[in-house]
Amino acid sequence: MKTITSLLLIGLSCVAAFSAQIDRKTFSLTLPANWIEQTNDDMYNPDSFIFFSGPESTLFTVVIGQNSAGASVDTLVNNQRDNFVKKFKDPSAAKIAQWAGHSGSGFKIDGKIMGIMSARVTIFAFQNGDNVGLIEEYATLNDYKTYAPDFEKLRQTFKLKYAKP
Repeated sequence: MKTITSLLLIGLSCVAAFSAQIDRKTFSLTLPANWIEQTNDDMYNPDSFIFFSGPESTLFTVVIGQNSAGASVDTLVNNQRDNFVKKFKDPSAAKIAQWAGHSGSGFKIDGKIMGIMSARVTIFAFQNGDNVGLIEEYATLNDYKTYAPDFEKLRQTFKLKYAKP
């Protein structure tokens, strides 16, 4: 009986968590286990506007567009920063120039979402050729800590491709 129990424990510990490889013409990433792509949003486009939701409050957003006056790195980041600062009570914003080895422009904003829960959003945009990619990571502060490995997996596997959206 001890042998069977040991084998079951070894077998259960060896079960790999399911993760999905996302490979689109504009970007690729590995989606952590228990994360899903939200395809029911009116603005959803699999190559240029995608929400990935994870456990609890975790959310990872990808927006990709062609570099232009309306979709430049600074324009995208500043518009999103302004939107989130309005949604947070007592926001604090710190400028960032790096995200997962990419150089660009962005902000980490902490505050209370709906005046209740402490949350953080990381907004970052960078360019590859004519493509501009905007990334947003969002979660309550507790979920940010709990699911830090998920966000790290997204950061380390995200690639903005040199292709038209």
